[in-house]
Amino acid sequence: MPWLNTAFFAGAIGGMSPELARILVRAQGGQIADWFEKLAQEPWLSILAPIAGSIAILVLLGLIGGIVAHYGNEPNISKAFVLGIGAPAFLLSTAGAIAPVKDVVKDTEVKAVSVEIDPKPTELLNYLGEILVTTGHAQDLPSEAAPAPQLIFDTKAIAGACPACRVEFQDSSGSVLSSETVGGDKATVVTVPDTATSAILSGVPDSNSAKFSLESLAPPSAQEGDRPISVEVTKSRNYLNDVLYILGNSAIEPFDLELKAAGAE
Repeated sequence: MPWLNTAFFAGAIGGMSPELARILVRAQGGQIADWFEKLAQEPWLSILAPIAGSIAILVLLGLIGGIVAHYGNEPNISKAFVLGIGAPAFLLSTAGAIAPVKDVVKDTEVKAVSVEIDPKPTELLNYLGEILVTTGHAQDLPSEAAPAPQLIFDTKAIAGACPACRVEFQDSSGSVLSSETVGGDKATVVTVPDTATSAILSGVPDSNSAKFSLESLAPPSAQEGDRPISVEVTKSRNYLNDVLYILGNSAIEPFDLELKAAGAE
């Protein structure tokens, strides 16, 4: 076959070589097996996604290497192979260099859960009366600081007790104010520090850490008093994580966290 001796074909093989070598290293180190083990409970289509992504990236790298070798006008096939390695290898090394070495933290929006309120007539009248009294004497009453919000993380939907789950509170500058274990056998009420503006939930198996804004959580109302806000934690499959993992981000996990709270605005 004459096309086997073309610079384009030699460059295409060269372009795929770095990724093929990295796949071999990951396979020998058990990283690929670990990734598929995390998807054992998922539908077969979810397992097929990283395989299809790997093939697509190999084809793209081969195309880049073939084009570089072809337009490099290199008549020597062995040199065309080396020339085809250049651009794809640079792209892969760049992607691997920017990959984080620690757990991946993703910005997550706290979704609101609708709560139906159907007060009885007597309760509604009493509530309206309290509003009128409070409004009429607002100037006579001393101002009271709002109670610090409290959170409960419901992790039953993702990992049951989840002993490794932790929440870390940060201020506007990113400094850590406190860190608490959540998701144990019993519900744990966590008090949010006064100056905290965001929090990071981590430790959910096979999932990336989630950073969310505390401003999206409504403060306790007068009726609720000191009742804590319940945050339901679930996880969802994100196929973009497959692509980032194939490109060299070994710290990323296949699942992202989803947060829902009845007190969210």
